[in-house]
Amino acid sequence: MNDLKLEITSKAYNDIEIISDYIAEDNKRAAIKCVKLFEKTFETLCKHPYLGTTREDFTYLDVKFYVVKKNYLIIYRIVDNKTLRILRVLTTYQDICSIF
Repeated sequence: MNDLKLEITSKAYNDIEIISDYIAEDNKRAAIKCVKLFEKTFETLCKHPYLGTTREDFTYLDVKFYVVKKNYLIIYRIVDNKTLRILRVLTTYQDICSIF
């Protein structure tokens, strides 16, 4: 399978900004490192889109979940076997059920 094209929704961009701003309050370098980690993870998921898991007990939607560093959850969808769409990037401290 060829690498999928990456598409990041505006909600996911906003999630990343909120996370990085929060981290930057204490450590700007850590915030930059976190954003780079997300970018690298997105690249990995484009190459290996089935790394994530489905959670039929959690949602009926056709989405996959991928945990990053135990504290972050990337929610994404594979569209037409061509595009990896990042829907949300959440922290595990958030009430995910109420958000997604």
